[in-house]
Amino acid sequence: MNLSNPAINATHRKSPPEKADSTPWRILFVEVDPLWFGQIKRDIGCLHPGWLCLQASDVRVGPVSLEWQSADAVVVEGRVPGTRAWLEQVASERPNINCVIRCDLADKPVVDEWKGLGFPIVASQGDASALCSSLLRNARLREWLADPAIQRLMPSIRKLPATPRLYAQVTEELRSPNSSLEIVAHLIRQDPVMSAKMLQLVNSAFFASAGEVTDMLEAAMILGTERIKSLILLAGVFFQYNETVGIFPSIDALLAHSIQVGVYARAIALGETKNAGTAEAAFTAGILHDMGKMILAGNMPERYKLVWAFRADRQISDHAAELEVFGATHANVGACLLASWGLPLPILEAVAFHHEPERSSERAFSLLAAVHAANAFVHEAEGEPTALHPEYFERIGLADGCQRWRLMFGLDKARSA
Repeated sequence: MNLSNPAINATHRKSPPEKADSTPWRILFVEVDPLWFGQIKRDIGCLHPGWLCLQASDVRVGPVSLEWQSADAVVVEGRVPGTRAWLEQVASERPNINCVIRCDLADKPVVDEWKGLGFPIVASQGDASALCSSLLRNARLREWLADPAIQRLMPSIRKLPATPRLYAQVTEELRSPNSSLEIVAHLIRQDPVMSAKMLQLVNSAFFASAGEVTDMLEAAMILGTERIKSLILLAGVFFQYNETVGIFPSIDALLAHSIQVGVYARAIALGETKNAGTAEAAFTAGILHDMGKMILAGNMPERYKLVWAFRADRQISDHAAELEVFGATHANVGACLLASWGLPLPILEAVAFHHEPERSSERAFSLLAAVHAANAFVHEAEGEPTALHPEYFERIGLADGCQRWRLMFGLDKARSA
């Protein structure tokens, strides 16, 4: 995760994220195949009417062209000689422009050349949806990282969790047209620690298995591929911070809270949308929503202890106490990390705004609504009520949603008992 890229930290030119869905973007494609450009231009026009796609045939003329001077984003071919020098000029002259590198992900030398430079890499065979998602995600990340409070924190955040290697292996396997749960289970078995943790989780009360599960294939069949991936990501990050103290009040309690929020968020999303994919994305957002707590506590344990002191002395939420101590919150920090990992934008915004949903531009049900409500309900069940935001639910047309969801989880009965 490169948080010091000048293309991220510069602030002299407004980046597009705030206007991402409301104001047309101008995207300059540099040295891309003309046939591919024609198709991608048509597809982007369908996804985002009003977005303008322009083409520059040569990196040598890109920086001096009028199209380049007015572009909000550029997409360049990673294999073209001279592209790296061109992007260095871009970073110098237009440091806040949104840059994406297009590569054949199987071409390891080319991919390795671009790794660690802070520019998102998209697959050459990817479609318009994937490309637009990468542009929007990168723009949102740059917006968050431009926050002065986040910039002040960055020098102190040196221990950042890496994406678990097993997560990458399983994700790659699931992309294959011949993927199978047997291979996924085999990959997990190769990591005895992760395998034991996954079996522990699937046998926990969160997933209500009918009987004890002792085999990874059976666990994969019960959970499904998306939840398997999400739990690998969660467990891998928790392992990297397993000695962190002073949060929630323990790492195990935070893990339990995170999974419960994921379970609740999934149930809410499934009930509202009847869409399994949306429900699994809500589960992922729910289990990752508090990752920023581990990052803050793992890097600045003494300062994070002040969060709990402020929380107890002033009877305020951890979110409010973090603002007092750091000027930023675990939600902001966690979203920045997950954005650098390439998670979808709806998941990132659910993490970033789960305490402040009114900051989003949503006008309908989203992953954010599911995670915000789920987090509040789980805190309530734990005896630490967290405020819901009724004005947000009114804005998205779900003023009655919270009461329906409360009944679904039996919280009204618990409160009246």
